[in-house]
Amino acid sequence: MTNNHSELNANNLMNQMQGLRKQGTVKSKQDLTLATAIVLLEIASSDSSVDKFEHSVIHHGLKALFKISDETAANVIVMAKAQLTNMRSSSTEASMLRDVLDPVSKRTMASIIDNLIKCNGVVDGMEIYLRRRFRDLLGIPDEPLAPPSND
Repeated sequence: MTNNHSELNANNLMNQMQGLRKQGTVKSKQDLTLATAIVLLEIASSDSSVDKFEHSVIHHGLKALFKISDETAANVIVMAKAQLTNMRSSSTEASMLRDVLDPVSKRTMASIIDNLIKCNGVVDGMEIYLRRRFRDLLGIPDEPLAPPSND
């Protein structure tokens, strides 16, 4: 009887894991990295172009958040740009990040978004809107954007 009970538990666990995969809850590091890059690129391209400062913030943010190499970060950014051209919005990616990232990673993501918005010295209304929208999608409370530092 113990053997049947163990088999039932193992089968139940396998069914639960398969259900999570079907729902999209279990994601690979590559999926999360790509989703993050897509969200960040949507914000950076809100003014129709991604300048070198914004590109640098995205690149370094991906490296810091996911502990990936320069080459991997560059490749993910290229893939994200290609996918974003065929998308209306990155809300699905942001929702996935909300469901999968731990609270510390979500705060890091919010910090990267803030750095991205402030990096070129120009903060416009669309960036503020996107910041608020993505904080909401990530489940992070809205708070005032700190002014750029003069380092």
